[in-house]
Amino acid sequence: MNTYEKRIDTLCEWMHSNHIDAVVIEDAENRRSKNLRYLTGMHSDAVLVVFSDKTTILMPWDIIQAEKTARADKIIAFSEFERNPVKAVSSVCADNLLGGRIELSSQTPYLLYSEISAAMKGFEIVCRADGVAEKLMNMRAVKDKEEINLYKRAGKMTDKLIDALEGGFRDGSIKTETDAAMFVEAESRRLGAEGSSFETLAAGPTRSWGIHCIPAYSAGPIGCAASDGSGGLSIIDCGLNVDGYATDITMTICCGELSDKQHQMVELVSRAHAIGAEAGTIQQVSAKAVASAVDEVFAAAGWTMPHSLGHGIGLDVHEAPTLKNHPIYDQPILPGMIFTIEPGLYDAEAGGVRLENDYLMTEKGAIALTSSRIVMLR
Repeated sequence: MNTYEKRIDTLCEWMHSNHIDAVVIEDAENRRSKNLRYLTGMHSDAVLVVFSDKTTILMPWDIIQAEKTARADKIIAFSEFERNPVKAVSSVCADNLLGGRIELSSQTPYLLYSEISAAMKGFEIVCRADGVAEKLMNMRAVKDKEEINLYKRAGKMTDKLIDALEGGFRDGSIKTETDAAMFVEAESRRLGAEGSSFETLAAGPTRSWGIHCIPAYSAGPIGCAASDGSGGLSIIDCGLNVDGYATDITMTICCGELSDKQHQMVELVSRAHAIGAEAGTIQQVSAKAVASAVDEVFAAAGWTMPHSLGHGIGLDVHEAPTLKNHPIYDQPILPGMIFTIEPGLYDAEAGGVRLENDYLMTEKGAIALTSSRIVMLR
């Protein structure tokens, strides 16, 4: 049984226990869902119907891509249904079932839900918050052996990107935010990735106070190329897309004479990152407990971190679990989960500092997959 068959098998066990005869997974331009790639290997733009007997029917926009890359029992061009999801779902379900319960993702717009319901007389159409989307989210949160091996490879590739970025800042070849962002795009492909896992955030000293800078990068100076010569604090948040899976790291570049506040921010973030990583080595530690350990470091120094400590990564850049100091996240980080630890502090005048790395939870605790750092330059 291959990886995709195992995933379908797990999903169908859940379908039987919930009395669901078929589930519909859709990835479309205005309704993106990586669940499609998780279950079939198809990159995007298709409708998938999974029946409780484990039969899968895929209706892709690009039939050639599907036939070359996807795993499904039957592949039918979406054009045969006039590229209409209502006709696609109603047709394949009517051909394979006499009736029953059909579950749509909780991401389905109400108008589409209503149209499918109207077109499928004799079927019960189910759409719920704790349904198939939540089941797949939980499945995807715990990576299988194949995914873990991929992430070990992706971590090594990302470390090469980190080293190359640091080299560019040290030799002065990266002078602007655009230089940094374009370097990530080019280097990611040189390393063999599909590309970057998200739009690179590159913020020089005058913009690093933003948790996520807007725009993502500009033509302004970054690192030691700051126009006033002072340098200050610059942030680069980026990652690789390796066979569909995202890495996510953040570096801070420190240049020139830092103020006392900037020194304090750098020291606190470095210490918080180390404490968060150490907390993650505790077996069965909860996401809340790891985040709480970091919050305590900042609170003792009179600072507050304005975002969660980290998040899961996978086919999406943000997945379960969420590392946040809140009762709803008082759940154990399970072996197989891959997540970030990214403490950060921000000040309107001093700028920002963030350090982010990716971790894999094992039976013996978390291990680092990447080695991002705070880079101190002249």
